[in-house]
Amino acid sequence: MDYDVSIVRKTRHMRVKVSGRPTFDELLSLIHLIGLDSEAWPRQMVLVDLRGVETHFTMPEQFRIGIEAAASLSHMEKIASLVPAERVTRVSEKAARRNGTNVRVFADEREAIDWLHEGLAPARRAPVLVRALSRLRPGSGSRG
Repeated sequence: MDYDVSIVRKTRHMRVKVSGRPTFDELLSLIHLIGLDSEAWPRQMVLVDLRGVETHFTMPEQFRIGIEAAASLSHMEKIASLVPAERVTRVSEKAARRNGTNVRVFADEREAIDWLHEGLAPARRAPVLVRALSRLRPGSGSRG
């Protein structure tokens, strides 16, 4: 196993980052494991960042990756796959979409995130407490 995976909860989606040199079989297993784990995630939209994956996969392997994504991640509302621009082929996207999974491949992270959030109500920001520092003078106020 010569690859790393991180899963981070973002405000409106989950982020999975894969880097290194997973073999084809390791990547298929990883997709399956993410499918199992993601059933308990609080958000059913995920950005899968594959820009750090060094392994090159053949067209048939990309097709099989899309089939596995459809089988393992069919419960997800949206899956944005982020890859380097020179590796965008859409083979895995087409295979997954033909099998009923809402997957899109992107080379641009902002476009991927915008697509994930498309149609959602604008995110609400928590109120921020701002204290005017000019009102705080040394020696004023209570000491506790």
